[in-house]
Amino acid sequence: MNVLVIGALGGIGKATVKRLQQSGYEVISADIPVIEDKNYIAVDVADYNSVNRLFGELEHKGIKISGIVNLAGITRDRTLLKMNHEEWENVISVNLTGSFNVLKRGAEHMKMHGKGSIVLIGSTAALNGNFGQTNYSASKAGIQGLVRSASRELARNGIRVNCVIPGLIETPMSAKIPKERWETILKIIPLGRAGKPEEVANLINFLISDESSYITGSSMLVDGGLRMS
Repeated sequence: MNVLVIGALGGIGKATVKRLQQSGYEVISADIPVIEDKNYIAVDVADYNSVNRLFGELEHKGIKISGIVNLAGITRDRTLLKMNHEEWENVISVNLTGSFNVLKRGAEHMKMHGKGSIVLIGSTAALNGNFGQTNYSASKAGIQGLVRSASRELARNGIRVNCVIPGLIETPMSAKIPKERWETILKIIPLGRAGKPEEVANLINFLISDESSYITGSSMLVDGGLRMS
């Protein structure tokens, strides 16, 4: 079974690739075009033509994708009154429009084979709201709506669509959080610590696998209980 992981060079991305490979999947890794590595296919999720070329290349090679994980995402943090239009558009384009592009083209590919599992990535920022992240929170909230609606439409084609919602996870992206803010968040997490990328990867692996064959349209938290706080 071939699984496509987009955003494979990020903290959760690397852990996901490793976990899927441990489960015996053939993993195809993709990331942003600036990466020059023969082990990665270049793709810009915000550009539908780029996503279309990626799937076109795979189809030309006769590669059938049964699982898709889209981890591509960015932040451009700034308070609402100081945020400019470009900072809003960049985050929405990559996080939300990018998820749509991958979901649409991926579903078209999977429809030909009558089966597949697609996992998109949300955030607790969409549930709780984060200071200085109106753009990011909105983009991640949109992904949950995208998953709920698409899962209803695609079920007839044997395609499952789910959303994984990480909380505070130890990644290069979260490393940018100021120490004071980090410690404040830790205090309100019931488990008292940040999560590890491998813990998110475990859930992604489950949702890709046939062990989750009766799960679709779900948004699952990996947040140490943060949402309850």
